[in-house]
Amino acid sequence: MSAYTRAAGSSLQEVVMKANYRAFFGLTKEPFSADIPVKDIMQTEALIGVCDRFEYALRLGAMAVVTGEIGSGKSTALRYAMAQLHPSEYRWFYITGTSGSILELYRQLMAILGTETASHSRAVML
Repeated sequence: MSAYTRAAGSSLQEVVMKANYRAFFGLTKEPFSADIPVKDIMQTEALIGVCDRFEYALRLGAMAVVTGEIGSGKSTALRYAMAQLHPSEYRWFYITGTSGSILELYRQLMAILGTETASHSRAVML
């Protein structure tokens, strides 16, 4: 397969640019993918700061919010922080953005925790 084969919806310029930066830096795979193994995440001062704050909120039993610009590493930092937790003590999961309905949030939580119900009542879900 050619390095210049187009992905669906990609322009020739985008394909060439990707191939060029990979060749220029000697990269064999995409360096900014969302599935970087935790062991390969670069431990920056900012990453350690997020981990410290995450651990602090966890010790307090508090809720925490991580904010930042698009592509700033929020998800990667949380993945790294969560990977430091002992799997027999903690269960972590992602909840995707929803319509904002509390009922939708409850449905996602129940599905993740393996609890099924046919009811749409909040009282039954709690």
